[in-house]
Amino acid sequence: MRWLIILGCLAVAAVGVMIGLVLFDEGPPSRPIVDETGDTAGDSGPAHRTEPSPARTIRRNRLEPRSRGTETAAGPVDEDNVHRFGQEFERKWYEDRSKLGAERHLEMEKLWFEGRRPRGDPGSIGILERLLREFPDTNRAGCAAMELGHHYIRRRDQDLDARRKKARELWHQVEQRYGDVLCEYNAPAGGLSKLALATWVYRHTDPGMARRLLEEIIARHQGETDHLGRPLEQTARRLLKRLE
Repeated sequence: MRWLIILGCLAVAAVGVMIGLVLFDEGPPSRPIVDETGDTAGDSGPAHRTEPSPARTIRRNRLEPRSRGTETAAGPVDEDNVHRFGQEFERKWYEDRSKLGAERHLEMEKLWFEGRRPRGDPGSIGILERLLREFPDTNRAGCAAMELGHHYIRRRDQDLDARRKKARELWHQVEQRYGDVLCEYNAPAGGLSKLALATWVYRHTDPGMARRLLEEIIARHQGETDHLGRPLEQTARRLLKRLE
């Protein structure tokens, strides 16, 4: 009888250990898989995806972009936080403010903040189109035109040809009219629009034009980076290889 009791106790203990392992052994935490090309990934075929190394995940450039999600979540860029988004961008932000006056500038920045997301949403598109109509001669207008291109390419209530046409018009407008515009984190609207044209539009409709645009980025946009701190030249070289 005594041995039966001991064996029973051991069995209960073993079951308890197994339950503990099931409940608490969740395995090592995983890092999210991110798209290497960000907003410049094409809309047909799988995007190249890579898992960032711990060093890249912690810090990619001097602006510490890992914190930017919380910086923009509370509201528009303002005097209290504009310094976080890059010195050159800050200078252009204050140039817009000086040109428009504080009240109108605040109104424009609210339109930008409200119209950025969700992408492809008709309401967001309407907000950014209003920004372009009312504030066409500003640095922020170039950011809005570039972002509108991304909105239209994702607008699911239109066929793909119509979406590409509208996005192409907007990105060419940025290239031709707003080539010196800088958005948050000193991201160059002109260079990024060329990258978007190559990958979202011409990669699928005119590969020769896509290659020319990518080669132009490599030749003329050295030293420029996107909002994640990734050099445009390097992104263009990777995309160029895929077109070969």
